[in-house]
Amino acid sequence: MEKEKGNIMYIFTYILSLITGIIVYITEGQKSPRLKFHSIQAIFLGITAIIIDLILFFIPFLGPFLAFLIWVYGMYIAVKAYNGEDIKAPVIGDYATKYAGYSL
Repeated sequence: MEKEKGNIMYIFTYILSLITGIIVYITEGQKSPRLKFHSIQAIFLGITAIIIDLILFFIPFLGPFLAFLIWVYGMYIAVKAYNGEDIKAPVIGDYATKYAGYSL
C-alpha cells in the first residue's frame, strides 16, 4: 500500500498538537486510518507537553523548554508524515496505533 504523500493535514495536525489534533480527528480522522493515527498521536503529545510543563512549572525555563522540545519533535513527525513516512513516538505511538486501528 502506497503511503499518502503531500497531504498538508499531517503538518496541520501537529502545529498546536492538542487543539489541531482534536480538530483533525473530528473532521478528517474517520476518513483515513493513517490521519487518525497521527491526530491521536498529536493529541497525546500535546497532553504530555502540558503535563510536563505543569509538573516542572516551578523550575524556571525547564518546563517550557521541554514542552518546546516535544513540539519540535511533533513537527519532525509531521514533516516525515507529509513525506509519506510514519514515525511512532515512544510509548505514545503504541497507544495511538491501538486506538486508531492503524499498523505501521
